[in-house]
Amino acid sequence: MKRHALQHSWALALAVLFLLMAVLNSCAHFRRGATIFYLNVNALFSAKQIEIEIIDSFIETYKDRVGITATFTIDKARLHPLARFLDGDFHLSGRAPEIALPVVAEIANGASAQKAIDLVHGAEGTGRPLKISGVWRIWPEHGAGAKEEQGEPLEAMESDNPSHIFEIHPVTRIGNVGVLDTFRPIEGFLGGDAQACFEIFQKAECKIMVKPKTVSIVTQTGLRNDVEFLMEIIDGRQIVAPGGRFVIASARDLKGNLLVERLRIVFAMGTPPERAVRLLKRGDRLHVFGLPRVDFAEVWRRVKSSPTNPALLVKSLPYEIIIQGVYKDPK
Repeated sequence: MKRHALQHSWALALAVLFLLMAVLNSCAHFRRGATIFYLNVNALFSAKQIEIEIIDSFIETYKDRVGITATFTIDKARLHPLARFLDGDFHLSGRAPEIALPVVAEIANGASAQKAIDLVHGAEGTGRPLKISGVWRIWPEHGAGAKEEQGEPLEAMESDNPSHIFEIHPVTRIGNVGVLDTFRPIEGFLGGDAQACFEIFQKAECKIMVKPKTVSIVTQTGLRNDVEFLMEIIDGRQIVAPGGRFVIASARDLKGNLLVERLRIVFAMGTPPERAVRLLKRGDRLHVFGLPRVDFAEVWRRVKSSPTNPALLVKSLPYEIIIQGVYKDPK
């Protein structure tokens, strides 16, 4: 099955026009509005729901892991990172046997990772794989089709941002080049409004279907893709896991209003956010920029408990937040 670029031509044309207005306006809030406008227009040309079918052993393996290392065959990469007001990421797409889904890897703050980008361009289209490590991420925002099934045969990607639900994002290493210092907020990019984003995340519907060797997660598309908020640690015990650590925290808006009482927060080992959170205690706060991903641990808990409590299979979408950056202001 061919993988086309996610952007429908009309959605892209309208978004480009709006983004040009945003640039000329030189207003971060206007540029954020342009991003939301693009997502909404693109959603008009995408399925309203998506079924994500994952091999159950994959869920069990990665449910308590922060990261993944993949033998990545790079099919297509951007020539340059996106402009910072668009989020500053460097995209590359391809295939990896460890994942068996269309994959997009993204280097955050790509303009500061030229050595890694040079490695990518050297391997792009050659069939010669590179080892790529980073935070694994499943999220339905870029899934344009009605179903994504792990293990299906894959053809080479035709775009650096094809229809996909699996990302290595943010990347921590490409080949022998580490990019841990790219885990920081994007200068000039306004993160998603905390109240609006968490309301969407909390209300997203989810149906889990348990099959003989797979688990299907049926949820809605068009969910927001990033969020800026205050996290407040509510459990002093931090869990060190393969690739990083998990912290249990509440989510608050930038004025301190409580939005979500309890979330699992994901930190990649050795990154500036992970170093910032290590010594924090219950009640401490960080002003952060984060990316949502499906919470495999909660999916697996629901699956295992469903024989005695089938109602667990029809609830809101379980998610957790990957922290890409910590803002310097003392919030």
